[in-house]
Amino acid sequence: MRWKKRLAALAGVLIVFLCLLGAWYFGHYTRTPDYALQQVEKSLTKQDVAMFSEYVDIDGLLNASYDDFMSGILETGQPMNDEAQAAVESFAQMVRAPLVKSFHQAIVDYVATGAWPDDSENGDASGLFDAESALEKAGLKGTSLRGIDRVEKSSQEETAAAFVRVYSEEAGEEFVLRVRLALGENGRYRIVAIENLRDFLVMIGKARRAQLTEYLDHTAAIIAAHESAMREAEGQRADILAVGALGSADTRAKLRQLMEETVIPDWEARGEELRAVDVAPAAATLQKIRLKICDCYIAYAKGYAQWMDDKQAATIREAENQLRQAKALEQEEKFLARRVTQDP
Repeated sequence: MRWKKRLAALAGVLIVFLCLLGAWYFGHYTRTPDYALQQVEKSLTKQDVAMFSEYVDIDGLLNASYDDFMSGILETGQPMNDEAQAAVESFAQMVRAPLVKSFHQAIVDYVATGAWPDDSENGDASGLFDAESALEKAGLKGTSLRGIDRVEKSSQEETAAAFVRVYSEEAGEEFVLRVRLALGENGRYRIVAIENLRDFLVMIGKARRAQLTEYLDHTAAIIAAHESAMREAEGQRADILAVGALGSADTRAKLRQLMEETVIPDWEARGEELRAVDVAPAAATLQKIRLKICDCYIAYAKGYAQWMDDKQAATIREAENQLRQAKALEQEEKFLARRVTQDP
């Protein structure tokens, strides 16, 4: 009988302990910033928008972060005078409402799907103020969560600061975001602001500009070397035509040899060297155009060399079409090169 009494007493103690533990969990722990952060992480894993919204004040967060977001983008953009700066800032405030609305929907979609939008469906009818282009501009799409370093709760105010470590794929660096949480009316903490978002965007912007500068410098050296070779080849072509008629078999053989042994290999080498360069995200379109130019000139040179043999009008027409396309792309390439230099 004694052991039964002891067992009953032990069971009673366990029940009391579990009750106290449950009371602590539901009465205290669920009302801590640590718990709120865990729930945010869980909501992302479960793709639960309702749970996410319970612990993140999306509209409050966006409105609190909007000015820092715009400031961070402008900080690393092309330098402007005071008048231009004021005009841009005024415009940023004018589009605030549609852009915040677009961001809200983008965040909801991200939580629900685990991916940022790839189009402008969340923007307004003009397509100017969508979250997708703003995220791309800021370089935030390649940001991933690494962990929470620590959480500091204010002793005087009903707020807390979480130091969240993230990794920027574009910058290739980690950064610690200072996330502010505030106690809501229901007694639970919610994320309401990111206090150093501007600093994070400035870091990404500076890294982008450094990557872009490196890309432009590297490719400029490649292009300059091959342009010199092409000028020399064009001089050789002019010399061949100056001393011989195009109808001469000897002249045509020399021109074919020039194309096959000099021009084509040089454009192929240029393309290979460009492909070996690390491409800054801001220069992706520029890189594609430069490679397409190489392809067009290679096609032109091959067609020209073939024409030296078959003398067919269709052959030279196709070759000249490739040449015209290359020339048009070169104009676009010059425009884009100036544009990315001014606006990374």
